[in-house]
Amino acid sequence: MDVQMKKSLLWDAFDELRKTWGVDERILENLDYGEEETVDGIPQSWAEKLYEIKNKYQLDDIDFLFIVGAAIGYYQGQKNVKDVLRRKISTVNEFVSSLIPNK
Repeated sequence: MDVQMKKSLLWDAFDELRKTWGVDERILENLDYGEEETVDGIPQSWAEKLYEIKNKYQLDDIDFLFIVGAAIGYYQGQKNVKDVLRRKISTVNEFVSSLIPNK
């Protein structure tokens, strides 16, 4: 397999991950949800999907390692955004609560 074909294959696999696990309103609505059990830094459901992608794209171990690393980075980025949003919402809630008189 030439370099361009391998690069295209890896991008296709990563795009599938990104579309599957993209941030949407449900993440924002579920800020107080407990975290899913993780396997080596990613949720268990993601780990299962990674194996499906490995088989679908017939990735060798090195290519699979690349995709796993990208998935972990992607998940950690989403988690950091969620934490920032959680802190901002908490700050806004505290401010609004301070404006409303207690009876």
